[in-house]
Amino acid sequence: MKTKSILTFLIILFASGCKSETHKTTSPGPTQVKVISLEPEKISIPVHSTGILMTSEEIKLSFKTGGIVSEILVQEGQKVKKGDVLSVLNLSEINAHVSLANNGYEKALRDYNRAKNLYADTVVTLEQLQNATTALNVAESNLAIARFNQTHSKIAAPDNGIILKQFVKENELVSQGYPVFLFGTSGRYWKVKAGISDRDMVKISQGDSASVTFDAWPGVKFPATVEQVGEMGNPLTGTYEVDLLLHDKGYHLAAGFIAGADIFPSANDSYLLVPVGAIVEADGQNGYIFVVSDSMTVNKTKISIAALLGSDAAIRSVNPGFKMVVSEGAAYIKDGEKVKIVK
Repeated sequence: MKTKSILTFLIILFASGCKSETHKTTSPGPTQVKVISLEPEKISIPVHSTGILMTSEEIKLSFKTGGIVSEILVQEGQKVKKGDVLSVLNLSEINAHVSLANNGYEKALRDYNRAKNLYADTVVTLEQLQNATTALNVAESNLAIARFNQTHSKIAAPDNGIILKQFVKENELVSQGYPVFLFGTSGRYWKVKAGISDRDMVKISQGDSASVTFDAWPGVKFPATVEQVGEMGNPLTGTYEVDLLLHDKGYHLAAGFIAGADIFPSANDSYLLVPVGAIVEADGQNGYIFVVSDSMTVNKTKISIAALLGSDAAIRSVNPGFKMVVSEGAAYIKDGEKVKIVK
């Protein structure tokens, strides 16, 4: 009984001691952040585009005269050598023209020889001899034209290359100069034809460097050089064409590969580099950063994002009165809040 009384007394004493204890609360201090200094840098921001791989020189091959296609001796994608016959016209009509021109030439030659002999005997006049001479020259020219057309009634490869496209088939009637093949020369550079916007076109110049990638060779970067920048926009897409000469690295390439290109303009511009983690509320090319004033107060500042370069973002200049940007901890602070800089 005495033991229970002592235990009850101790419990009451402990409870009264707890009630008399004062609880102290400490108010949180300024948010700790890390900062970086803003220093303008001259940077060449790459222009990204996509394009199609093609041979450095493409030729549309056609017949000198019209006619019926007798034979197609190659197929699309086939590699050919210089001088290989690619297609032939039906020569029935063309050979008939040659025979007709040859007969006309032989008759004009006989008439000329006869007039020449008779003129020597003063039987014909000088005018008649001159007319016979003119007729012979005309007949000779007609024969040369007929033979030339006969020679060009077939299409031969002008160089080593590849048949990129075939536009007609056998037994089709084609007119003079109508393209039969699109021929790409080999043994020269490959090129990528890419489209860029007008805003990017003014930044790029002939001779600028570029880097090209293909899905067929993942992870491989092919160096390239800007060969030509188009001065007229495509009316359908509104883009300007850029030709990139590709420096072959020995990989197997084929016309028609889809290429991704990064073009590096030679003209540099001034930007500020900030970590991507320092940007908050980014929306497209706009975002916000927190700059720190001399009073350790942060100010939320709108920025224009020019490009992402790895883990950094290139931005336009902000208020020059601010020297430091919050690089870590931006997600935990608010505009106008006091902060503490830690290293």
